[in-house]
Amino acid sequence: MTSENSEDGFSILEMIVAMTILALVLGIASQTIVLAGRSIVKAREEMEAARKVRAIMAQYYAAESGATAGLDAIAQSGWTVKIQPMGGAKAKLDAIVIENSGAAAGTFLTFMPARRQP
Repeated sequence: MTSENSEDGFSILEMIVAMTILALVLGIASQTIVLAGRSIVKAREEMEAARKVRAIMAQYYAAESGATAGLDAIAQSGWTVKIQPMGGAKAKLDAIVIENSGAAAGTFLTFMPARRQP
């Protein structure tokens, strides 16, 4: 028993609900893609900063062995290296803070055995 006025298809209300759900899903998906892109950019920046810090540490070790070119290169790179002695008689460590004031790279902290005095 079907009425003669019934038609196959969706009503306007069903279409509005379906389009609203689709818009919500697409909005969430686009936000996820944007956040993933930002994460990739931030990860690349952090990798580059870590690479630069490793290069600075290599220059620091070279300067420690007597080469002054390592310290000159650090000074020209825009990065600063601060050394703070840590520990007492038991643990002789130097805290090395490497920072770049001009970029968003941030500050890096590492520890190494204290430099031997000649």
